[in-house]
Amino acid sequence: MEPILQIEALSKDFRSDWTFRATRVLHSIDLEIAQGECFGLLGHNGAGKTTTFKLILGFLRPTSGRVLFEGTPLTAPARAYIGFLPEHPYFYEYLTVLETLTLFANLYGIERRAQRQKIDAVIERVGLGHKRRAALRSLSKGTLQRVGIAQAILNQPRLLVLDEPMSGLDPIGRRQMRELIRDIRDQGTSIIFSSHILPDAEALCDRVGILTQGELKKTITLADHSGADHFEVKFANPSESLRAALAGLSGVSISLNGTRGTANIPNQQMVDQLVDILRQHGASVESLQPRHTSLEEEFVQHAGSATRID
Repeated sequence: MEPILQIEALSKDFRSDWTFRATRVLHSIDLEIAQGECFGLLGHNGAGKTTTFKLILGFLRPTSGRVLFEGTPLTAPARAYIGFLPEHPYFYEYLTVLETLTLFANLYGIERRAQRQKIDAVIERVGLGHKRRAALRSLSKGTLQRVGIAQAILNQPRLLVLDEPMSGLDPIGRRQMRELIRDIRDQGTSIIFSSHILPDAEALCDRVGILTQGELKKTITLADHSGADHFEVKFANPSESLRAALAGLSGVSISLNGTRGTANIPNQQMVDQLVDILRQHGASVESLQPRHTSLEEEFVQHAGSATRID
């Protein structure tokens, strides 16, 4: 099946108004989003997430590279099938929820006779039935985010782009937003969202990409990421001969602390080899545990020391 979104060698330079010097803030991004996939773009503040979304949506022109939506270059008609929630959406606070969604329905070009049915369906879908006539100025941050989601899916998009949808929400609001995004995904809409809140990405995404300093450092399939990728062995009574034997093991990280030690081993075969060595030199094995590199560890590895770029 053809990907719903293809990003090919996408780069973006911004030119200073003072020096006219160009600074590259996005470096040759390659990415594909599958039909029905939920993809999380993870990065620190200033990593280039919002710039990437603006390029996907056609709000900015790329310096080089291109964006394909359902196999063709992104055009104005194609954008009618994409929904977007910006990180800081602006709404007219004196309008009610119903009036706001009617405004967006007019902007989408939805026929007037079909508007009310579509708006009512979306209001119920995002759980705003009891707030339909409430003015936006009276709504909480979490409820306003629901209004933002409602306007983004009002046109029944095939692709939903969410820029930091959890931003500013309390734990209950984040949980409700996760449930809403999961429901939209389960009904077949492809989703790409940005975040630096890793538990939300782990709970929602099929894959994530780590973006730092404008470079897509790594993409991770979360279903493949849950298994053990190394093992930890704790042992006691390390002798001098054992220390010498362990020094010769390639790829094994050993930490010794008095009468105890810990070994981090890259694969199952080396676990067996290490246990045999421990027994040969009189050490006792206290525990053997499979470990996997967490998404947080992956993120810190690639983005932990990154600095702001925009």
